[in-house]
Amino acid sequence: MHEDRRDKNLRRRLTSWVDGEREPKDQTLFVMEQRPPRRARQTEEEFERKDRDRLQKFFNWYPAAAAVICLVMVAVLLIAVMNMPGFGQADNPINNEVSDRYLKHGREETGSENAVTAMIVGYRGFDTFGESCVMFLAVAAVMILLAREEHRPADADTEEPEEERADLILEQAARPLIPFMLLIAAYMLLHSETTPGGGFSGGTLLGAGLILTSAAFGAESAQRLLSRRQYSAVRTFGLLAYGLLYGAYIFIGANGLQNHLTRLFLLLDLAVGLVVACTIYGFYALFSRGRI
Repeated sequence: MHEDRRDKNLRRRLTSWVDGEREPKDQTLFVMEQRPPRRARQTEEEFERKDRDRLQKFFNWYPAAAAVICLVMVAVLLIAVMNMPGFGQADNPINNEVSDRYLKHGREETGSENAVTAMIVGYRGFDTFGESCVMFLAVAAVMILLAREEHRPADADTEEPEEERADLILEQAARPLIPFMLLIAAYMLLHSETTPGGGFSGGTLLGAGLILTSAAFGAESAQRLLSRRQYSAVRTFGLLAYGLLYGAYIFIGANGLQNHLTRLFLLLDLAVGLVVACTIYGFYALFSRGRI
């Protein structure tokens, strides 16, 4: 009897719920699943607007943060400078056994008569090799980025390059300057063991001569002196030659054959000069006309 009454109550409640007379309670037999509404997909305009809002919020506090960081760095540097010993004092960090050894034994240990060149190419040759690798990779990266322009489709919107106009004053001034620049560059490279930084300074002057040739007489004149294939070959040869020569330089110095270091020192500076000259001229050519 009690069970029949219970079934009738459940049937009545189920019927009233199906008819919509009341909402179901937790005790009902059926509970409708309520899912959260699906979010509408953002349009491209809404996405760009939110992206701009995020950037705007970032740039609102970025100048203040940058100013605070700069002030902190300036304060740290000022404190460090004020606590450094004065120039020429005995407790100055530059007055140590390292610099004393460079000056006293640099010639016999490296084969260079100049202390600056002995330190750059001899004692710190690994640093110089790292700098040469950085310059080589920098030019290679720019060439890779600009190489995409050469493979653009023919129907792409491209502007025709303007014809180069010769500058009469620059051309007449460059005629006597270029031979002297190349002559002085060759002197610096060939006498690197007696001049400070012969490879870097000679390579810089050699690259400047190529730039002046291209600016005064046109890109075709510079390409006749150094085509793109020749440029890549010389640049790669200079870096590889320096790596191999410096390995031989360490081997000779470690085995006490200092008599042969002078000639090897000259070849090291020539290799560095080639890398520096190609880097300077390469950046000028790539950024001025997009090709070597």
